[in-house]
Amino acid sequence: MSNYICPLCDNPLQLNESNQGLSCANNHQFDRAKQGYFNLLPVQRKKSKEPGDSKIMITARQDFLAGDYYLPLATKVADKIESLIADNPSFAMLDLGCGEGYYSRQIKQQLPAILQYGIDISKPAIIKAAKADKSAHYAVASSDKLPYADNSFDLALKVYAPANDEELQRVIKLQGYLLTITPAPRHLWQLRQFIYQEVREHDTQDTKFEGFSLQDSQRFSYNITPNTAHRMALLQMTPFAWHANEAATNNIKQADDLAIELDFVINLYRAI
Repeated sequence: MSNYICPLCDNPLQLNESNQGLSCANNHQFDRAKQGYFNLLPVQRKKSKEPGDSKIMITARQDFLAGDYYLPLATKVADKIESLIADNPSFAMLDLGCGEGYYSRQIKQQLPAILQYGIDISKPAIIKAAKADKSAHYAVASSDKLPYADNSFDLALKVYAPANDEELQRVIKLQGYLLTITPAPRHLWQLRQFIYQEVREHDTQDTKFEGFSLQDSQRFSYNITPNTAHRMALLQMTPFAWHANEAATNNIKQADDLAIELDFVINLYRAI
């Protein structure tokens, strides 16, 4: 297990004899939930009572991802990570904003020896992730204050997730990697056409991460034709749902055989 640190005092956290709890030298204690995760997001660091995605968004995303519409992307990411592992038998990966753990599970299926960790501020999401994969290490935590010791990871994966440059520099090993997935210009174009009078291309300029050098950038695109239930789940799991009025929502629901573009930019950075 990677070296957890206390989110309250930054001291190392140690597992107790039963492996069901963590504690530090200042006697701050964190119990393992029955699903297998740790809650390392103190109340004073929460910006709301229930931070992160709502249960509605999480359920919608889980329903949609179960259809494996994003499997080609997950496979592409796993292939990229596989090319970086080389002969490292203890390659450790952190999935930032991991949600229900879909990408982590797909990567683990292709690369079973990888040491997998994931964080999200959404407790309902982490519960689902931990239930689905007992071998991974999941925690409710903030990317602004990662509960891990310095130089803990060979790679951090960031799929649409927030991140903190200083924390990434701290927990990723020197010469380690940051792999980011962001929307490319035409991502979900056909879905957005129902919602906006004028659809604009996504800005593809990724964040400039201090302490990291861009090694490779690749655009990855393909079309999907989700059924009605999955099409509506796709809408609900995106921010576009907030902008879709009743007419737009009904039109999307009735748009049978609608082909939708998935368009991504995959960027690989190296810690310098």
